[in-house]
Amino acid sequence: MKQVVIIIPALNEAANIVANLKTIQGHLASVTDVSFDLMVVDDGSTDDTAALVRNLAESEPQVKLLSLSRHFGKESAITAGLRAARDYDAAIVMDSDLQHPPKMIPDMIAHWQQGASVVEAVKESRGNETRMRGTLVKLYYALFNYLTRLSISGDTDFKLLDQSVVQAYCSLPEHGRFFRGLIKWMNFPSVQLSFDVPESTRKRSAWGNGALFRYAIASITSFTAFPLQIVTLLGGMTFLLSLVIGGMALADKLAGRAVDGFTTVILLILLIGSVLMFSVGLIGIYIGRIYDEVKRRPNYLVDQQKSLLPERRQSTGKSPQQENETP
Repeated sequence: MKQVVIIIPALNEAANIVANLKTIQGHLASVTDVSFDLMVVDDGSTDDTAALVRNLAESEPQVKLLSLSRHFGKESAITAGLRAARDYDAAIVMDSDLQHPPKMIPDMIAHWQQGASVVEAVKESRGNETRMRGTLVKLYYALFNYLTRLSISGDTDFKLLDQSVVQAYCSLPEHGRFFRGLIKWMNFPSVQLSFDVPESTRKRSAWGNGALFRYAIASITSFTAFPLQIVTLLGGMTFLLSLVIGGMALADKLAGRAVDGFTTVILLILLIGSVLMFSVGLIGIYIGRIYDEVKRRPNYLVDQQKSLLPERRQSTGKSPQQENETP
C-alpha cells in the first residue's frame, strides 16, 4: 500500500489544531488504497500547539510532530517537513487553518495515481480578501511573472508532490527558498485543480501587509537578478536627463539668458541622489542574500526531544537533540 504524508506547518494554532486535524482525517476516509500520516511541523509556537498534537498522537498514531527549536518561518517549516518525508511515496503540503480544503485530497491522490508528479491547488477566488490587497497581489504576480518568466498566478502551497519531486526539492543546495517558485521551476508533469478559498479558522491572519511585502521581495530576489539591471537603466536615464538639463543651462548661459537661482541644480541633485540611494538599497538586498548563502547556516533546527517522527526517520544517525536541514 502506498504511503502519503500530509505536511502541515503550524504556528500558534492551539485554538484549532486538534479540530482541524480531525477534519482533515475525516476527508481521508474515502481513500482506501493509500495510508496517510499527518505531520504537523510546529514552527516554534509559543502556545500549546505542540503539546496538543502530542496528546492527539497518543490516540491517533498516524499523527506525527516535527518540532522546530524556534520560529524559522513557513518556508523553512515546509523544507523541514519535506526533508522528513523523503521515505514516503508522496507528500501533500497544506495550511493548518483549513483554507486549503481537505476535501480536495482524494482528487489529488487520484491524479497522482494516474501519473501526475505534481498536483497543484490553484485559487479560483481569494475569499473575503480586501480589494486593495487583491490588487497588490495581482501586481506582485505580474511582476514575478515578468521578471522570472515563471507563472505562479493563483498558485498556493497546497500541493501533492511525488517522491521523485520531494527528492529533487530536497537536493537543491540553496538556502533561501521559495516553495511555489521552485516547484514551478523544476517543471515536473503537473495537474492543476481550482478551488475557492474558504474562511480561515484563525481569528487573525498571521500574514500582515509588512510580512507579505518582505515575502514578495524575498521571492523575487531569490529567483532573478533582473532588478539589478534597473540600476543600469536608471543610471542611463539620469545621464540622458543630465545631458539635456546641462545643454539647456549652457545654451542659456551662452545666450545671456541665465538667471540666478539653484532650482534646476537642486532638482538634479535630488534626482541623482534618489537614484543612487535606491540603487544602493537594491544592491544591498542582493548582497544580503549572498551573505546568507555563503554562511551556510541551516534553515532550521529540529528539536528531536519534542518531535514524534516515524522510526525510519529517527534512525538517520543524526544528533538526538537537534537535526539541521543538511540533506
